[in-house]
Amino acid sequence: MRPPYSIRRRLIVSTLIAMTLIFGAISFAAHSLAIRESEELFSARLATSARVLEALVARQLENASITNPLVIALPKELEEATDDLPEKYGHHYETKIAFQVYLDTGQLLARSASAPDVPLGTFEAGFSERKVDDDLWQVFALQSGKVWILTAEKDEVRQEMANGIGLSIVLPMLGGGLVLLLAVNLILFYNLRSLRTLASLIAHREPESLAPVNLPVAPAELRPIVTELNSLLARVKAAFDREQRFINAAAHEIRTPIAALQLHVENAQRAGTSEEREKSLADALTAVRRTAKLAEQLLALSRLTAKTEQGQFQPLPLEEVCCEVIAAHEPLLARRGQGIALDVQGESRIWGEPFRLQRLLQNLIDNASQYGAPQGEIEVLVQHADDAVLLKVTNDGPPIPEDELENIFMPYYRVVGHAVSGSGLGLAIVKEIVEQHEATIAMMPKADGQGNVVTVCFKAWKEAAPNA
Repeated sequence: MRPPYSIRRRLIVSTLIAMTLIFGAISFAAHSLAIRESEELFSARLATSARVLEALVARQLENASITNPLVIALPKELEEATDDLPEKYGHHYETKIAFQVYLDTGQLLARSASAPDVPLGTFEAGFSERKVDDDLWQVFALQSGKVWILTAEKDEVRQEMANGIGLSIVLPMLGGGLVLLLAVNLILFYNLRSLRTLASLIAHREPESLAPVNLPVAPAELRPIVTELNSLLARVKAAFDREQRFINAAAHEIRTPIAALQLHVENAQRAGTSEEREKSLADALTAVRRTAKLAEQLLALSRLTAKTEQGQFQPLPLEEVCCEVIAAHEPLLARRGQGIALDVQGESRIWGEPFRLQRLLQNLIDNASQYGAPQGEIEVLVQHADDAVLLKVTNDGPPIPEDELENIFMPYYRVVGHAVSGSGLGLAIVKEIVEQHEATIAMMPKADGQGNVVTVCFKAWKEAAPNA
């Protein structure tokens, strides 16, 4: 069994991982964008500075007679500045920006104080990189007549700017991410309280309690769990109630035939003649048979209602089931002076379990025989109607009163006014089998008022869905 896990912890960790990946990708993209933009900005500034120098200085220096190069000095305060804040003298980044003016002969005409004595780059127009004294310079060269103007700035300026832009984007995102993670944690803690409430309700229930779980406020995701849990509790309670009713009824029903059997055996022991003894033993044998049949009916009902009887549902013709059961019952019915007939009208294929269907028809025929006329006729009709297959069992005799029709399928119920001995379980078993086949059953008096007809309506095979 896998160890339990925390949904809240998983959600938080998953959110954190997702945020890290997303913010990491955004930060990388922002940093790359900052570097590219700063490259473009600084390169444009270098080119612009070179053109300004060419316009203001280079043309004059070309015609000047200067033996020493002109050095453009910077204020001393800028060289000693330690922060990035602008000063009234300028900005200390000026110490990282330089320019040089050369004749095409290689003579240095002018330079800034921040520029080295050696050329910052080659005399080739355009952008280039040059490393001088461990400093990497980004250089732009511009030719104006016989004069070359070289403007440059240290690469670290660009890196500082890119890093600054990147940090200005990333730091707020990281701070916002932490705040978002805290907010998600609080939201999850608040919204998962229903799970804690459900766990508490279950933990504090009495072991024998099968009452539904009442969760005052349940989210949509948790409602199906509560519904299914209550459905399970209801089924368990129904099973317990059914078992309790079975035990109580079985004890009550078996007590009568056992008492009768005991009485007949005692009479046989006290019999004064062999005729009396034979009669008492015959009565005892009848009581044994009744008890055996009652026990068999009780076990059948218990197995059916508890779903312990396993069977293979399959498409089968109901006509074949009827032929088998009728063939087995004809000798018994003949001894009672009753007849039975089968009439099949149309296709009779349904989806069912053969042994349960046999028991269903057996009980219907037994019930029709016991409550039918002594010399009556039992008719079994299998009829195809629309998308259904109807099974009708009809007998002769007194009809069952309409006010009792709703109760005849209840276990242990017997029709008032009939002297027929029975367990009251036959039709209850029939009802259970009918429900397991997703069919319907009804009983009503015959049209002529002489007998009863039981109708079971099955789905035809083409419409039936496997439910085994």
